Amino acid sequence: MTKKFTAFGLIIAGVAALFAMPGVVALAHHSAANYGDKLTTMNGTVVEYRWRNPHVTVVWDAKDDSGKSVRWRGELASVSSLMGHGLTKNSLKPGDEIRITVFPSKLGTPESVIVNILRPDGTVVLGWGQQNGASRRAAEILDGKPPK
Repeated sequence: MTKKFTAFGLIIAGVAALFAMPGVVALAHHSAANYGDKLTTMNGTVVEYRWRNPHVTVVWDAKDDSGKSVRWRGELASVSSLMGHGLTKNSLKPGDEIRITVFPSKLGTPESVIVNILRPDGTVVLGWGQQNGASRRAAEILDGKPPK
C-alpha cells in the first residue's frame, strides 16, 4: 500500500513541478504551428469581441476575393496583457468597421492570430508590437513596415 501512495505522490509532484515552470507550459500553449507565415490584411465588421482569458478573441465578417462574406476568428493575448497596452472590454463592439492584419491558419480555415487592428480613420485599436510573438514575426517578414 505504501508503494502505491509513494508512486502516486511522485506523479503528483511531477505534474506540480511541470506547472511550476511557466515557460514549459506557455511554450506548449503558445505554439504558432497552426498559423502560416503569410500576413493577410483585410477590412471587416466586428461580430463579436470576447474579452476573456486565456485569450481575447475577435470574430468579424470580411469579403473574400469573390465578394462572399466570410466569418473570421482571431486570437489576441490575455486580458491582462492587452490591458497593459490600453485595451479594454469596450475597445471593440459588434458593428465596428476595422482593418485587421493577421497570420491565417495553415489549414485555410478563417482562423488567425491577430497582429494589429485599425479603425477606418487610421485610429489604432491594437498597434504593432503589442501582440508579442505575432508582431515580432510580422516585423521580420516586413522589415518593420506595416502592410498597406
